[in-house]
Amino acid sequence: MAEATNSVHLAKLRASMAHATIVLARLSAIKATKRRLQAQGLKVNHFSRRDLVTRAEAYLQDHRDELFAEAREEVERWRASGFFGKVLHRTGRPEPQGLSLCRYQARNGERK
Repeated sequence: MAEATNSVHLAKLRASMAHATIVLARLSAIKATKRRLQAQGLKVNHFSRRDLVTRAEAYLQDHRDELFAEAREEVERWRASGFFGKVLHRTGRPEPQGLSLCRYQARNGERK
């Protein structure tokens, strides 16, 4: 039972990380597209969002490996810092957490 719960958690974690990688790669492509337009002397505000995204998708196709590699590195840094859940030790296990005790001693099993 615990293994099934653990595998579901890992599947959700992988899906979240994959989605974050895609989003970061697309954002990088949009930023690069805006920089290219500015370098050409054009104003980004004169372009519709649809046009920017279309140009960014073309840029993403041309620079796919580079953008996704950068995005994966960033997502891995996020995972290591605990953005996607508990911070993991090198062994892959969550670090021990203290018990959350109630402020009332009687509820913690202690007597006055």
